Amino acid sequence: MKFKTTSKEIKEFVLSVSRAVDVKPSNPSLQGIYLRVVDSFCELIGTDLDLVIKAKFPVEGMVEGESLINSRVFSEVVRKLPVGDVVFSDLGNEVKIETKKTEYKLRKLDHLTYPKSLLEDPHNTETSQKLKTFEVFNALKKVGIAASPEGGKPILTGVYFDNEENQTNLVSTDSYRLATTTVSDLPINDAGIVSFRSLNETIKLFEEEEEININSTERELHFYNERYYTSVRKLEGKFPEYKALFPKENLFSLEIDKKTILESLDRSTVVAEGFIPVTLKVIDEKNLHIYSTNKDIGGGVEEVDINILGLDVGDVSNFEISFNPNYLIQGIEVLEGSKVYLRFSGNDKPAVIQGEEEKYKYLLMPVRTNQ
Repeated sequence: MKFKTTSKEIKEFVLSVSRAVDVKPSNPSLQGIYLRVVDSFCELIGTDLDLVIKAKFPVEGMVEGESLINSRVFSEVVRKLPVGDVVFSDLGNEVKIETKKTEYKLRKLDHLTYPKSLLEDPHNTETSQKLKTFEVFNALKKVGIAASPEGGKPILTGVYFDNEENQTNLVSTDSYRLATTTVSDLPINDAGIVSFRSLNETIKLFEEEEEININSTERELHFYNERYYTSVRKLEGKFPEYKALFPKENLFSLEIDKKTILESLDRSTVVAEGFIPVTLKVIDEKNLHIYSTNKDIGGGVEEVDINILGLDVGDVSNFEISFNPNYLIQGIEVLEGSKVYLRFSGNDKPAVIQGEEEKYKYLLMPVRTNQ
């Protein structure tokens, strides 16, 4: 294998593909980036088996071939290459990377142990559909904030694509909060449940593209264009019955300026250190207090202007409810518009948080305090 390209191009593609590589995989070959040169094109492959990222770009192909290089080292080397042409040469046990004034020799991994299935194209281009990215990607980023981190219960790390007639509800939850919204521009109806981490890496690759291809198979979702390809494994299991989690009635709502409440939460939670609850207390029909107290540091109180909405709500003065401050802030940050609506059914029931876009809902469980 021998080919020539530019340091700018190889850096972009290697760093993109490396995001799929597990640092400590069960199979040693999976810590590598697979390179192969065929017909004056270089293809790079990286995976942790749940996510596959491939890049394909034209090069000056001198000798066709394939190699497997440790992803961490490879990424660091190409990141620091000087601007200009770079030549890659297979020397048997090593790959030489040389520019006009630099030269590296990196030990190869055994490319024959790399999973052969990853070298194939498992999707069917004839059944692929065109995906307009803007609406779907924005919706995924909004609901993804409620997905459980990797390492938690697998089904809760994903986004559920729930199809209803001509639209799809996107839903995620970590059991403490839930986010859902609706998209109408999804050309497939069998996406199932997919890891948000993998979807988020896919979004990073394609978010500047107006349109890409999407294909759904029994076990994966495939996204691709001429330069990049990702395969995202579907998660097995049954997603929680999320619709039943929303309160059946809303006692009253608070209308608050979005910028104001975010700034107030930021200031009042300085002492919370990310885990001490923040409490919202209705003072009267026009004022809300936001406060948090850390017994080792102190506390602070913010007063925020509000409008109380709701028919025959009665007097809700002294109504109190407490939340995880990070979850509350994250739910408000993604809302569209300048207004935030906090909808309450009681101080021991989850609150529904919405912006001016009604189809997006963020359900947040309250937390108990010792006060």
